[in-house]
Amino acid sequence: MLHSQDLRLSDSHELASAAEGGQLSAALLIDDEIVRYGMEWRTDGSAAILKFAPEIEQRFEADTRVERSRELRLTIAFGIGFYLLTGVTDFVLVPDVGASAQGIKALVAALIVIPVLFVSRLPPRVREIIATFVAILAITSLATIANSSSAPLAPFSFVTAALALIYANTTFPLQFRYAVVCSAACCGVMSLELYLNSEIGTALSCMLAFQTLVGGTFSLITSYRIERSTRLSYLLSSREGLRLQMLAAERERLTALSNTDALTGLVNRRHFDRESAAALSSSTNAGKDVALLFIDVDHFKRYNDHYGHHAGDGCLRAVASAISEALRGTDTMAARYGGEEFAILLLDVTQAESQMIADRVCRSVSARSLQHLNRKDSLNLVTISVGVACGSIGGGITLDGLIESADIALYAAKRGGRNRVQFNLAQAAA
Repeated sequence: MLHSQDLRLSDSHELASAAEGGQLSAALLIDDEIVRYGMEWRTDGSAAILKFAPEIEQRFEADTRVERSRELRLTIAFGIGFYLLTGVTDFVLVPDVGASAQGIKALVAALIVIPVLFVSRLPPRVREIIATFVAILAITSLATIANSSSAPLAPFSFVTAALALIYANTTFPLQFRYAVVCSAACCGVMSLELYLNSEIGTALSCMLAFQTLVGGTFSLITSYRIERSTRLSYLLSSREGLRLQMLAAERERLTALSNTDALTGLVNRRHFDRESAAALSSSTNAGKDVALLFIDVDHFKRYNDHYGHHAGDGCLRAVASAISEALRGTDTMAARYGGEEFAILLLDVTQAESQMIADRVCRSVSARSLQHLNRKDSLNLVTISVGVACGSIGGGITLDGLIESADIALYAAKRGGRNRVQFNLAQAAA
């Protein structure tokens, strides 16, 4: 099939340039972020924020939302399993509160499951806040269970809470800024629980608090590196994707340029011949009627001699524009075939329809009212002559045959006085 957008390929150049300009702006913005994230630390501390420029941040969230939600569901589900599994150690470390500990854990697990079911539907900030709350709730419950026991091994239960903090920061993982909040809250809760537990000596309490702080700090560093690496990887892949898009757009632009007549914006002869030959040889077009219109600007040499070549170029552009306007909404391809000659291929049209289209093209050019005072006849306007060759695809019809037949009709139109349409109804064959 031929499409009307082939009429003036230059129209697509402006759209491509605009799109390419947008891609270039996005690429430059991403490059700036890559430079920022490529530095481990900055003197102004901005690298530690781990947040993109607003435009990229929105795109990052949109591109990673599904994967992030899936990741949270899986890691929270795994965390619930780990959380409940610690109940086995409760009967060893805190046997005096073992039964109540299981009840607390069952209740907390039930509370955690509810937001997990809706995590993919939540806004990004709400999603991350809930994930942080889930972690704080689980860790606080573990510390509370450890603190409620007077068993000799109860202090070792605080280690479980510290491990849960490390899990939240590195395996969830919480986004870094939320991991900082979680770590600060959990270290504060742990310190308070240890301070309130009079059965644990000061030395042991300090040691457990210190170990929790160290574990939280190390896991925060890991959390920072994980998120920084994730964001940097996203930037690099986005830049590569944009470069591929820009390369494809540039390739498309160059292809369009190679297929376009620079003066008129219509397709050039090479592209017209290639596409027309393909249409005539396509099995899907077998049996369809076809018409080839050959167009020549009347007395164009005399126009050039009188008005100059610059005006002649303007005349050809005006004629091309008139042809395109006359063909809008039709399944056609128009080309500048050379000099002042133009060609139009019509597929699946009857002779009457091709006559109507040819007449419309002639009227469209005349309606431009381009002055031509150097004609041999009485007309003082730029006009065209049209030769039309008709046939049916199949049975040996070829592009060369159609061109020869249309050329004969064109010369007949010129001999008949110009500014007219002339048909050659003979079957065009090789």
